[in-house]
Amino acid sequence: MPGRVRGERGPAAGPLGPPINPVTELDSLAATGLPEEQAAQLPGIAEQLGGLNRIHDLQQLHQLTDLAAPVTGVLPAVSV
Repeated sequence: MPGRVRGERGPAAGPLGPPINPVTELDSLAATGLPEEQAAQLPGIAEQLGGLNRIHDLQQLHQLTDLAAPVTGVLPAVSV
């Protein structure tokens, strides 16, 4: 196809043609074989990935407080 980059692909299509959302597919696979009540209690993949983002945010906050604590006198400075 002229004008396309080699290896470039559009969204993955399912067997009937519509695009497939990998996160939705993983969520449905994770709940396969579970009773409906238990499947409803499982956090989805998107929710779990969101939790990882919050851990990253906490790490950034920790780095900021590590820098600010000795300046504010909350914690003594440690020299290595």
